[in-house]
This record gives sequence, structure tokens and C-alpha cells, in this order.
Amino acid sequence: MNIPALIPPRLAKFAPITTPEITAPAHETGRKRLRIAIVNPDYPPGVYTYHYGLEILKGPVKSSIQTGALPTLAGLLDPRHDIAIFDEAVRPLDLDYLAGFDVVAFTAMIVQKPRVLQLLAALFRRGPMVVLGGPLVTAEEHLFIGKCDAVFIGEAEETWPAFVEDLAAGNPTQTRYEQTERTDMATVPIPRFDLLESRAYSTVSIQFSRGCPFLCEFCDIIVMFGRRPRTKPVQKVLAELDAALAVGFRSCFLVDDNFIGNKAAAKDLLRALIDWQETHGFPMNLSTEASVNLAEDDEMLDLMVRAGFTQVFLGIESPNEASLLETRKVQNVRAGTLLSRLERIRQSGMIVRGGFIVGFDEDSPRIFDDQFDFISAAAIPMATVSILSPLPTTPLHKRLAEAGRLVEHDPICGFEPAQMSREQLKAGHQDLVARLFDPDNFFDRVFRSFDGPEAFRDRLAADRTRRRAATGVRTYLTTARHSLRLAMHAIRHRHPRVLPAYLRNWRRNRRLGLVALSGPEYVRLCILHWHQYRLTHGHLGSNWFSVETPNDTPITVGANP
Repeated sequence: MNIPALIPPRLAKFAPITTPEITAPAHETGRKRLRIAIVNPDYPPGVYTYHYGLEILKGPVKSSIQTGALPTLAGLLDPRHDIAIFDEAVRPLDLDYLAGFDVVAFTAMIVQKPRVLQLLAALFRRGPMVVLGGPLVTAEEHLFIGKCDAVFIGEAEETWPAFVEDLAAGNPTQTRYEQTERTDMATVPIPRFDLLESRAYSTVSIQFSRGCPFLCEFCDIIVMFGRRPRTKPVQKVLAELDAALAVGFRSCFLVDDNFIGNKAAAKDLLRALIDWQETHGFPMNLSTEASVNLAEDDEMLDLMVRAGFTQVFLGIESPNEASLLETRKVQNVRAGTLLSRLERIRQSGMIVRGGFIVGFDEDSPRIFDDQFDFISAAAIPMATVSILSPLPTTPLHKRLAEAGRLVEHDPICGFEPAQMSREQLKAGHQDLVARLFDPDNFFDRVFRSFDGPEAFRDRLAADRTRRRAATGVRTYLTTARHSLRLAMHAIRHRHPRVLPAYLRNWRRNRRLGLVALSGPEYVRLCILHWHQYRLTHGHLGSNWFSVETPNDTPITVGANP
């Protein structure tokens, strides 16, 4: 097969995805057996894609996380249909091959918009029914009128299979589907993880709940999913973990809008997860996202650590309390200082990753220094900083539109800030992210994140000792190859100054004693930093930092809880 011209050069080295030969349509009780392709378009390099790190690792993993929409949408369909999953983040697409399907269904987030428009133009009216769902079309439906055969707005557990069955039965189909009732999470089938190329992903996505109890002005979660979180039954989540484990996954991100939105249900799941992990020998490394009020629940923190959660992403947003109150992020301005609450979560044993925003009306040009100082003091190595984004359907978008402050032609800053110009906001954001991922600043946050009470350091030291004991000669040889590739990439891309910084901070690491990272751990951390460093020095001309989020479910326009 020829690789189409639309394929990004980055992916041209990979062979096109192969799938079993598709049989001719068969008739069962008058219904056509459909050939259905479920497609995830490629992402531009961004905070969560790990593009530049994967270039160095050169292993089977081609994507940092599996897009939850793909197996979920496949699981909703009658298995008598011929269903295939195509993820352009893993393999190039063969458009001629896709044109031979009966249905080509795209699911996409906002960050994928340019690629989605390309693919729709290439496939629409070439033969298959071309349909689009996901957060992108839910937020910007008007952009896709006349560009595909049907769109799916919001949740699609009812509308997507209904469309497929109407098509199979020869019944008329609609051009627009919108589910009127919220999905009962107990009815969502187990995703078809068996259709994924599981070795190509480092992490699997599983969703426990939808919805969030808070009222953040910039977030569209409560508009789509409501303020009453809906959860899957515990046994269903465990069954999904069993299915993910069976196809080889060993890392899972629970892609909830806010994992602790329903605390009672979350604790029930955590207790069951502890038993599941113990029964299976703790095979799954877990992570999720939650609101900062996690710090106020010692039992929740204890259960999460015992269940195997190693990281949690928190919507911190700003050290400026006036900005938090402006955006109705009240959960971040109670029960002690933000710094003390973040420290409490970190010392429970989980790595804290944080989401931050600049550009609130209460933000003056001082915010960039304030954000830098706060992130440094909180010792958060991986901080995702966004320019405020007025997503359609949000209260923020409505308020700015009514004030005449929306700027449609600027993809980076889509509004007029209150206390600075758009150019000041964009330049300040770029400078802030570059400062945060200066190598010495990054490693300073890493090493200070090891600080804490004696019990905390003892736990870190025990974990480091266990990992070193389990590291074999082969791992060290692989680490040497990765180190050489990292050095070559740094020189090739004209960023040689990072190499002395990596060596300098390796010496700092060795002086940490028992809590020091091993050689393989340190090199992997350097590769993680390299990805962020490349982004800050090559891609801040876009708004990828602003629109990309950990959420990747079929219907979520993600936001920081």
C-alpha cells in the first residue's frame, strides 16, 4: 500500500496498519453486515503526546496513551459487524483502504481539528458513510456542516449504535444525532481492547465516572455531563481492567473528569482495586486526575496509594486567589493554603502533576512571575501551563461574547485580556513555559519533590532500593543506547546546552543518597524533559499547551477539575 500524501512526515517510517482481510457483506435476518472503521486522527506534538521522547526510545510504543474513544465505540456495536480500529498516532492511515469501508467514523478532540478537516476532505463522498463525533464536533458543530454524512453531539452510547443498526437494516439515517438523556454508566459495555495494537501504547484509558460537582467558569464538563457524577459499577471497572491486562497493558489512566467527584463511589472502587491488585500481584500502575480538595481526605489518599496510584493530575490553575474566585474555582481557596494542600498530597506518596492557566481577568503581568515562583515552591516537575481558552458552550465563552471580547482569528489567544494585551499574554506565557523547562529549573523541582518527613523519605528510599535490585544488565545496556540517542538528538536539533545540564544534575542526583534515582530512571527523566524542552523551543507558536488535556473519552472536552 502507498502511504498517502496526507501522512505527517514523522510517521512515514512506520508501515501502514495491517488488518485482517474484510469479508464481503453478509445478510443476517435482513440486516447487512457492515464494515466499520473507527479512526483517531493524529495529534500535533503536545504536552501529553511524548512525541520527542518516543523518537529516542525507538521501541514498540508509538503513543503515550490509548485514546479511550476507540475501543469504547467499538464495544457499543454488535460484534457481527466487521469492526477495525485505526489510530494515526500509532500507524499511518491508508486512505484508499479506508474508502473501502461502509462506515468511517472519526472521533476527535479540539487539538486535532486541522487534521480532521484534512481527512474529511479526503474521504467524504468517496464511498463510505463518513461520520464524526467527539468533543471537537460537540464544541464546534458549525464547522462540519456539509463536510461529513452525520455528526454525533455529546454522549453517543445510544445514538452511535442506533445509527449503525439503521444503516444495516437499510433504514434512513439522520445527518445529526444528539442523545437527549445522560448515559447510564452501568449500561456501557466493556471496551474492545482486543482490537487495539496494545504494544503500541504505554498506557490504557479507562473511565469510571462522568461529571463534576464544581462550577469552574472555563469548563464545559458540567454543561455536557452535569454536576452529579455518574459512575460505573465497581465490578464493571474491574472487568475492564481484566480485559486491559489480558491484552498486555500494565499502566492505566482513569480518565474521569474528576475521580473524586463522587467520593463515596470512588472509595468503594479503591477498596475493590486494592483487592484486585493484591490478587493479581499488583500488575497495574494507576494514575488519574482529581480536584485539589483531595488533600482534605486522608482516607482517600491512603486508599489511592494502597491501590497503586502513583500520579495524580490536579487542576491548580493559579496562585492568585482573586483569579480562582473570578472563575468560581472555590475548591482551591479553602482549607489551608494551596501549597500546604499540594504538599499533603505529594507526601502521601503520589507524584503531583499540575494544570495552570494564565489570562484570567484578575491576572496582571505579574502573574507570570507568580506562577513560576508558585510552581517552583510546590516542586511540581510536570506543570502544564495554558492560556485561558474560552471553549464554546462554557459560561466563560458566553460572558466574553456578551462583552465583545472574543477574538475569532487568533488561535493562540482567543479573547482580549483585561489587564494586558494579547501579545503580552502570549509572550509572557511563552517565557514562563521556557523558564519552567530550563533544565536546571526542571531538575531543581524534581529533586526538591523528594524532600519531606523522615517517613516519606524512607518510603522513597525503599522504593528506589527495590527498583535497583530488579534492574538487570540488559536495562543498563538499553539505557546506554538511549543516552547516546538523546545526545545525538540534542546536537542535531541545536540544543547542545542541555547535555552539560543533564550531566550537572546527574551529579546532584548522586549526592541524594538512598533517594537518588538510578541511572535508567534518571535517563528516562531526561528524555521526558527533552520532550518538554523541544516543545518550549519549537511549538509555542500554537495553542497546543492551552487545548490539550488528559481527557480522551469519546465525548469529553477536557478541563482541569
